[in-house]
Amino acid sequence: MKRRIIGTAGHIDHGKTSLVRAITGIDCDRLPEEKRRGITIDLGFAHWSEGGMQIGFIDVPGHEKFVKHMLAGVGGIDCALLVIAADESVMPQTREHLAICQLLRIPTGVIAVTKSDLVERELLDLVRLEAEELARGTFLEGKPVVPVSSVSGAGVDELRAALLREIGAASDRDAGARAFRLPIDRIFTMKGFGTVVTGTTVSGSIGLDEPLEILPSGLVTRARRIQVHGESRDVAEAGERTSINLADVAVDALARGEQLVRPGTLRASRLVTVELELLPEAKPLADQTRIRFHHFASELLGGVRILASEAREVAPGTKAFLQITLESPVCAVAGDRFVVRRYSPPLTIGGGRIVDPLLPRLKRGTRPELLTTLADGTPTERLRLLAKLGGIEGTSLDDLATRWGMPRARVMSALGNGASEELLVVGDGSVLRWVHAEHVATLRRNAMEYLSSYFVQNRTAAALPKGELLQRILPRGVDSAIATFALADLQREKIIVVEGDQVDVPGRSKRLSGVEGDLARTIEARFLEGGLKPPPVSELIQTINQKNKVIEGVVGYLVKTGALVRIAETVLIHKDAVAAARTELARHKGETIDVGWFKEKFDLSRKIAIPLLEHFDKIGATKRQGDSRLVL
Repeated sequence: MKRRIIGTAGHIDHGKTSLVRAITGIDCDRLPEEKRRGITIDLGFAHWSEGGMQIGFIDVPGHEKFVKHMLAGVGGIDCALLVIAADESVMPQTREHLAICQLLRIPTGVIAVTKSDLVERELLDLVRLEAEELARGTFLEGKPVVPVSSVSGAGVDELRAALLREIGAASDRDAGARAFRLPIDRIFTMKGFGTVVTGTTVSGSIGLDEPLEILPSGLVTRARRIQVHGESRDVAEAGERTSINLADVAVDALARGEQLVRPGTLRASRLVTVELELLPEAKPLADQTRIRFHHFASELLGGVRILASEAREVAPGTKAFLQITLESPVCAVAGDRFVVRRYSPPLTIGGGRIVDPLLPRLKRGTRPELLTTLADGTPTERLRLLAKLGGIEGTSLDDLATRWGMPRARVMSALGNGASEELLVVGDGSVLRWVHAEHVATLRRNAMEYLSSYFVQNRTAAALPKGELLQRILPRGVDSAIATFALADLQREKIIVVEGDQVDVPGRSKRLSGVEGDLARTIEARFLEGGLKPPPVSELIQTINQKNKVIEGVVGYLVKTGALVRIAETVLIHKDAVAAARTELARHKGETIDVGWFKEKFDLSRKIAIPLLEHFDKIGATKRQGDSRLVL
């Protein structure tokens, strides 16, 4: 069964609600004040099934004070039903509503001339001509204009037939092509069930008892009960008016405009990069102007920032790339439509599409071709650009899925074989990241420069800790996958060799020369002479005529190269002395010894005996058993 949503549009008191009732038999006015005043104040809903189609109706207010409610209803509709009363013809809200539908790129529509029984034929024909003139140059040009009377029923069947033709030709929504999203446009409590929200499922699908996340608040819940057009369902799909009974969420914790999504699939942001189209009749939009930003059912306040370097305003009837900084977060994906109204008075001035919902603040003068690629490029072209903009961290599969509002499998399908020499792939399977070759080249260059500089300045260094190298060549807080990739790439390019937790330059001589070489030989001889009674480093500093830092550096070098063995923080013994002691100890294999025996055997103080025994425990020469040790 095909699923379609029809939304009404038009001036106040032009008969939108009566017309929906005539088509569906359902009265959309549900509020007592609506009944008393005879006008629609908030959104109303009805449904109609015919010709293999499940059709939802959204009836919107026509009064200028309630245009924000109208905007909350028209996002995600497939067909606009523009209503013009025969006794009043085209009015201000008729034009504004049509402009909104045009800005939101609603695919198709029908014009209904209501109250046709209240005017003469000549006037009715004139109103039809005015309706056709209004539609010229819009998505309604050439669409049916149907005179109708909701009272007598005249023309209702013709209108139904026209609507069925138009919505039948509209494209089906593929529930698997996009992530599940339901913008909330109504919140209430149902006795015995708790909190219920309604909205149009604009993409994806959701099943009973599946987990849900509410954005931007981040609350987590689940779909305890699902209804579509008043009927219980196990699954709600794109294109359906949906009610969901939420588990463990209070009514006052929710707000109109928030979105239900699957956990972890989308992110909210206060900064969105957009392409804005300003209406021809609007005043110029100056840089830094405060505006009202309407996105699906949400209304947010924000300020515009023009990205073109030479522009300080957007001219009427033109398009421009902007960044809009919002006072509250919005959950958007690339390609979403939006409408902008002036802050005061709140008049519709333009709208457009989201180019990217997650880009950082861009510089004024950002090349328009980059923004055009993000807006209109192929998935592969956008991938390459986002990878370039992402620096050494590039962009990930999850990041693309979030930006584009698509399941990860669909992202991969859209990219096809889009990999190229410009991109390097990090990870595999479901954990994928793409890094642009330019940034990898910079990483390699920075690593070579730092390694060269480090070993010139630290001639006694046997190697460089991996962590220090990564800290110098990668941004702070970088993903661990990038750190792993960086080390592997530098190894593959033979820029480094990895030795445990140290790195070195391939082929670099580790022999010290000059003053440091002479000093190393002197210090090693002192430790060799000292045997198991080595000189403390402080004694070397006092007795050798050289800078403290140089002596400490050479000692560190001898430890790293294995000439000296560090058995305690301040105790170093020459490797030959340690080896001789182990050989002597091995003569007592199978015997049990204690610290006292060990001290007497090798004539040692407790300061050296205990850490040396612990060293032998560590390397497997002895095994501790309480206060004694078994010689292995």
